[in-house]
Amino acid sequence: MARFCVLASSSAGNCSYITCGSGTLLIDAGISCRRIAAALEQTGESVGELAGILLTHEHSDHLRGLRMLIRRTGAPVYATGPVLRYLEINSLVDPGSVLVEVDRPFEAAGMGISAFPTPHDSVGSVGYRFSLPGGQTVAVATDLGRVTPEVREGVRGSDLVLLEANYDPGMLETGRYPAFLKRRISGSDGHLANPNSAAFACELIESGTSRMILGHLSRENNRPALAEQTVCDALGRAGARRGIDYELSVAPYDQPGRLVRI
Repeated sequence: MARFCVLASSSAGNCSYITCGSGTLLIDAGISCRRIAAALEQTGESVGELAGILLTHEHSDHLRGLRMLIRRTGAPVYATGPVLRYLEINSLVDPGSVLVEVDRPFEAAGMGISAFPTPHDSVGSVGYRFSLPGGQTVAVATDLGRVTPEVREGVRGSDLVLLEANYDPGMLETGRYPAFLKRRISGSDGHLANPNSAAFACELIESGTSRMILGHLSRENNRPALAEQTVCDALGRAGARRGIDYELSVAPYDQPGRLVRI
């Protein structure tokens, strides 16, 4: 049975893993290597079993622990070509590290994997779709300013989706962030607001998704209960019943969330 778990998810650091018994794949490494190792152990996994590290993009909250993690495990790094070049140019990986470009579907740790582009202000941001041996699919879609046709196609029909719900528009508008940062966050290449996440969640339910995890919540401009309620209200208006038609949880900011068996 495959397992998926969010180890940390916020604007300060992001890291998740997926495994189906043939090794563990990490999605992003935005917290320290020490914290990643401890969180994996807490959820029944081992850092020594890492079969790969998949990066969604090059921002620090997604690769803070990468260098030490590679040194400790020797695991290959999967990312878009621009992100891999960024890592090398900025000496964020040691010479000789195994770097694999995700320009086409590939296999790792017994899973089929494809990357899809996400609209974000980075050099090469993507989400990932995992096809499991039992036929189930899992998708990760965070750091996206809007839901594009490519995102819809990449996520559609997945059994489990980790979906960004970064900010509440009202909290962002009245918050302490400077105007330029507010524009960046709310822009078309920024982050997904709770109402937009809710609208997309309704689409996902219609396409066959039954489990969703809300992630990458801002500590400053969101609250877990607010994001959860916004999505649940939208799904309720669409006729979806929680606990019957779908399961929904919110990933904790800085500790492992619920282990999901798929």
